[in-house]
Amino acid sequence: MRAPQLVFAVLMVAGLVAGASSTTLAQTLAAPTCGQQGRVRFDESAVLLDAAGRKLARFSGGESAVTLLAPPAPGSEVLRIQTGTGRGSIRIEGYLKAGDLRLFTTSDVPTLSNHIWISSGTRVALVGSSEAQVKIEKRLTSPLQQVFSATVPCGALTFSPSAAEPPSVPDSARTFLMKVQQLALYAGPAEPKPLTLLKRSPSVDSVSFHSTEQRAGFVHLTYYGEVRIDAWAKAHELVPLPRGDFAETWSGGYTLSTPPQLQLQKEPRSVRTSRDVALRLAANQAEKPVGVVEPDTDLYVMGTAPGWANVLPKSLHVLPAEGSFWVRASDLGL
Repeated sequence: MRAPQLVFAVLMVAGLVAGASSTTLAQTLAAPTCGQQGRVRFDESAVLLDAAGRKLARFSGGESAVTLLAPPAPGSEVLRIQTGTGRGSIRIEGYLKAGDLRLFTTSDVPTLSNHIWISSGTRVALVGSSEAQVKIEKRLTSPLQQVFSATVPCGALTFSPSAAEPPSVPDSARTFLMKVQQLALYAGPAEPKPLTLLKRSPSVDSVSFHSTEQRAGFVHLTYYGEVRIDAWAKAHELVPLPRGDFAETWSGGYTLSTPPQLQLQKEPRSVRTSRDVALRLAANQAEKPVGVVEPDTDLYVMGTAPGWANVLPKSLHVLPAEGSFWVRASDLGL
């Protein structure tokens, strides 16, 4: 892997929209470098932009080798990444909407000390940075509808999620249902003030918790899902199920998009690069390269123009956002 530069910049954005103007990414701020490297499967809607907001490439739904160069700066919605491995791939550096990069927690992350955690292996979004740490959030829509945030070092995140196992529930546990729209959580039954409020999604009738302890009109609740909860709530705001009647509370997991396939009657000619080859978005020497085709990369030659070849990586991991990828035909021995 080609080493990242020592200093990177992250740009603040007013918004990311199709056909963004040069003012979309307007202000450059210093930000910490994360440096995570690995393979990421992006959604097909993910687009890589340059500093002016021009679309450089789009991801296809397949896996792409990625280095996270810098998280979002304060107030920004984009992070900076680089594709490629040094050999056998296309290397493009640019800006990506932070929510489009699949990042997962490597362990339980506290959002409310000793009471609420973002669970290990949960997909989170980078939403900012502060000194040597990054700000993450988990936005739930069901069965809870709220956002849980935390600040962690870059090393607390990974591109490769671990397989989360449902926790075991004690035989003595009883199920309690949250049917109210909001449920106050407390550190203990003697605490006069709530820690926070849980908000039930309007799309569900209830949220299920387990409990093995009740005291002084309070119930000690546990919840396991993309967030983990261990706190107390007032008994009169909960509906107990009969003993032995359980409702599942585990809701971990994630989904992946479908890898791409080339749909042509006849497979195009393929070539393999022997060295770095400049990649452009137009068949024009005056067009500034947007990236590099690395050595030992298998390419499809989709067409030609005088002195130029229209190419796609055979892996289809990254594609032109608009138009085509072009390289000098002589760089491919054509």
